[in-house]
Amino acid sequence: MSSNKSPWGSGSGGGNNGSSGGGGKTPWGQGNQGGNNQRPRPAQRPVQNPFEDLKRRFGSGGGGGRGGNGRGNGTIAKIGPFGIFLLIGAIYLISTCVYMVDQNEEAVVLRFGKYSRTSPSGLHFKLPSPIETKEMVKVTDERSIEIGVGRDNLMLTGDENIVRIAYTILWRVNNSSEFLFNLESVEGAVSDVAESAMREIVGKTALEPLITDERDNVASQVQLLMQEMLDEYNSGVQISQVEIKESQEPRQVEQAFLEVVAAKQEKEQSILRAQERENELIPQAKADADKLIQEANGYKEAVIAESKGDAARFTSIYEEYKLAPQVTRDRMYLETMEEVYGDADKIILDDTGGSGVVPYLPLDQLKPKSGGK
Repeated sequence: MSSNKSPWGSGSGGGNNGSSGGGGKTPWGQGNQGGNNQRPRPAQRPVQNPFEDLKRRFGSGGGGGRGGNGRGNGTIAKIGPFGIFLLIGAIYLISTCVYMVDQNEEAVVLRFGKYSRTSPSGLHFKLPSPIETKEMVKVTDERSIEIGVGRDNLMLTGDENIVRIAYTILWRVNNSSEFLFNLESVEGAVSDVAESAMREIVGKTALEPLITDERDNVASQVQLLMQEMLDEYNSGVQISQVEIKESQEPRQVEQAFLEVVAAKQEKEQSILRAQERENELIPQAKADADKLIQEANGYKEAVIAESKGDAARFTSIYEEYKLAPQVTRDRMYLETMEEVYGDADKIILDDTGGSGVVPYLPLDQLKPKSGGK
């Protein structure tokens, strides 16, 4: 059976019949050249590129196989249509079952359209589609909504004035499943809640503090109220910051408002000047009052002491009067006369001149000597 063909080409050139053929190829290289039908040692194949090897193994079988004799049809021809189907299925399963989640994302996995689980960042596996599908949600990115910027967003304040408000809302996702399924339009809901909360807080705040030093406080109150409302909706949204970019009076009344502000500033300056004057006068008045009180207290003590001294002197004189009444009366008379006439100019007349003689009085010398008048 020298003419039989093997799967790798023509039969061996040698054999018992001693014929020398073309030397068919075997899976281990060139056919046997001898006649002993012994299997030759496999030839050492050079190291090839793995991609080239795959191409060689799974490529088309046309144009001659390994032996170059046109009989090799490649591995695809060997595995058949069922094998190709299995290969495509395996590739599909790998591509749909394995997925990667970035660090700034979360993956919401749905099983037959119903929420199943939330996957954090990293490599994950799931059942093939359409059994399980995934939705990727960016959870660390800050999203912003501007309200009233570039237009007149008018609101009514607590003191029945009108204010123009422009502000920015910064928010992010803190629950991926709630963010995807609980609200139809999350951005629209955040915008509506922001306007509602801002109008409520502004309606409780007066105009002047709202446009001066209470803007940060108002923004904090709006942020808290927004978070409460969004949590009630289970929106899966976290409000990071509310920033009021503009809070001014309407443009139509801006000039009148500036005049009101100027009048208020002038009023405050007048009050400050009055307080400064008050701070100067009140301490001085208090000092003068204290001085008068001290002088009055001193005068009171002096009068009381003098009165007590007079009373004590009267008492002592009375005691002496009881012992010698006449002598005491004479002494009191003399002391009184001395006190009355002690410093006065006196002219003493006696009766030594005789009767009937008119005394001479030097009237020109009786004039007051002090003052020269």
